[in-house]
Amino acid sequence: MHGRPTTRRAFLRTGLSTSGAATGVALAGCASLTGTDRAFVLSFFRTGAEAMHLAVSTDGYGWETLNGGDPVLQGSVRTETLRDPFLFEDRDGTFHLLSTDGWESQYIVHATSPDLVEWSDQEAFPVVTDVDGAKNAWAPECYYDRETGEYRLVWSSTVETDSGEEYDNRIWSATTDFETVGPAERFVDPGFEVIDATVAHHDGTYHMALKDERGVNELDTDYKAIRTATAADGEGPFDDLSELVTPSPVEGPTLFRNEGEWWLFYDYFLEDRYGASRSEDFETWETFGDEVDFPAKPRHSSVLAVDADVVEGLRDAWA
Repeated sequence: MHGRPTTRRAFLRTGLSTSGAATGVALAGCASLTGTDRAFVLSFFRTGAEAMHLAVSTDGYGWETLNGGDPVLQGSVRTETLRDPFLFEDRDGTFHLLSTDGWESQYIVHATSPDLVEWSDQEAFPVVTDVDGAKNAWAPECYYDRETGEYRLVWSSTVETDSGEEYDNRIWSATTDFETVGPAERFVDPGFEVIDATVAHHDGTYHMALKDERGVNELDTDYKAIRTATAADGEGPFDDLSELVTPSPVEGPTLFRNEGEWWLFYDYFLEDRYGASRSEDFETWETFGDEVDFPAKPRHSSVLAVDADVVEGLRDAWA
């Protein structure tokens, strides 16, 4: 990969703060473009290459794929895959990567970077090894809980019940230093299967998008689309789920702010294409995917707003 990996522990000493003090950087939990000196980074994987790919944009509409469309970072631990790569920036300006460690792993992968170019050694955290019946940990993401001063990990797990049935639900754990992970607990459980939660904070409210996992993997299925919810507290509850707000079947929502609106990107996972919806009020949504020039065949992405010089550094490294 490009450059020599930076020591992970050096980042952990300085990269995370629980004081709640303002730092002037984009806080974990909501990508938002607010000025011409900001830009977006899209992280994603592809079906044939479960590694991190990157694309960049100055407006959210036109996306420039880096490194000629090849991955910019390969997995190096356990299954050596980086599926569902999620990027965020902590309160001290360190970038973090979280990713799925394969279909049947109870671990999630983590690494850190000062610039999204040079990356620390990857490590795998066990997050559901103590949960009876848990078979996996998928699509990990993270946001900053302003009420507790902690970073909250959220992911999807398939858990086998006492009757032998499988039940997909959302569970969470809180961490302050990314060296230890707190006990896993169910986070959102509306009484039916939900996966792929993403959380963004804006104007004092936590906003969530997730996938209603009911239905079947066919183009004319019911469900298999995105719902939303809000909470006043970082711990939730996110109980009042909306109606379906996207077409189906889609999954892997990424939620961010752009042009004073909420934007939602999602994966048409049966059709090898991507889609987009937007809303002014987080209630009424319209599709506009035909206006966005997505990279070719992305899968389960995340969008991060960064300073424009970060994007220039990525272009210099991966032109």
